[in-house]
Parts: sequence; C-alpha cells; structure tokens
Amino acid sequence: MLPENAQPNLPILLLLHGLGDDENAWLEQTKIADYARGQQVAVIMPRADRSYYTNTVSGMRYFNYISEEVVARCRQWFSLSTQPADTYVGGLSMGGYGALKCALLHPETFAGAFALSGVPDIIEQWHEHPERTPWYNELFGRITELPGSTNDLISVVQHWPANQKRPFLWQLCGNEDPFLEMNKKFHVLAQQSGFKNSLKLVPGAHEWRVWDQAIQEVLPLVARKTTK
Repeated sequence: MLPENAQPNLPILLLLHGLGDDENAWLEQTKIADYARGQQVAVIMPRADRSYYTNTVSGMRYFNYISEEVVARCRQWFSLSTQPADTYVGGLSMGGYGALKCALLHPETFAGAFALSGVPDIIEQWHEHPERTPWYNELFGRITELPGSTNDLISVVQHWPANQKRPFLWQLCGNEDPFLEMNKKFHVLAQQSGFKNSLKLVPGAHEWRVWDQAIQEVLPLVARKTTK
C-alpha cells in the first residue's frame, strides 16, 4: 500500500497479521488505508497463515519468506528505501511475536519493531494452552527444544551480543488484554538487556478497536523516525 503522491525511496512498514487472519485483515478491520494516505510510508501486508512467522519443522520457511523475501521483492517492484534505518516491522498478536522476531533476528534489515498486543514469550503461551501441543509441535518441534532457540525471544534478548546493534522495540497492549503481564515482563527484560524499549498501556482488551487506534500512532512514528 503506497501513499498518495508517493516520493522515491519510501520508508517501509512490514505489517503482520494475527492468528486466524490474513493479509487483508488490517484493511478490512481498520481504516489503515485512510490513515496511510497522507503518510510517506509504504505498508507491506503479507500472508503467513497460522505459522507464527516461523520456519516450521515440517519445512515451510515462513520466517525466511516474511523477513527476507517479501521486502526484497517489494524493493524490486517499487521505489522503496533500501536502508535498514528506513525499514520497520509491526504486527498484532501472533504478528507482534513475528515483528519482534524479525527485528531481533535481522537487525541488519529492520531498525525496529512495533508489537501490538504481542506474544513475546511463546514458551509461556504454550504452557497456558497445552491443548495446542500437536499444532505447536508441527511449528516449533517439541517444547523441550524451544528454550534457547531463535524462536525463544526471551533467550534472544537475554543473550544479545554486546557489540551488536539493538533494534528499537515499541510495545502496546490493552489494560484488559490477556497478554498484558507477558508484555510487561518482556518490556522490563528488554530494558535490562540494553534495548531502547517502550511499552504503552491503553484502555481495551485483545481487540481491533485497540489496534485501529495503535496503527494511527505507528504510521507517523515510522515516518518521523526515518526523516531524522
């Protein structure tokens, strides 16, 4: 999605959907088309099914596709910036996990992540939903294989190399969202690990009303950060 009167070398927001949604969800459930019209930002909304933005143990390379191929292809087709400082990733719920993963595992590509009501601790999520074990096994392998892996974002943050640049992390969560405490814990951990991290708490639950308001903040934030 490109703005009206798009300028060359547009900054990029790779915007990810949540569980049960698809690449059309942001357009259908929010007014992002209206909000983006006046912002000099290219918004890319790919489809990742129910993959948790992961290279699955069954061989589906969703993470590689989302974090590498999508942006590269769009840069070939449109006049988009090739600079990491102009490239951000955001998402809601499952997409918030995916956004954090993209920025943390590819800081050479993404300057930062916007995680809206995200799921930063996939191990805790698994323990809270043991009925999902067969499905999660297909995505991540056994739960015993998760700790310390690249899918364990808690571990990624805790063991960040001292000499590696840290991406900007921006979290937002409703004060009635079931993922609130998980987001608070991740925020504290990220700050303790040296990340420039913020957590904004807003009224609401795990719902589109929250995300519609949030994206109105994210778009101008991307535009401002890329013009500094």
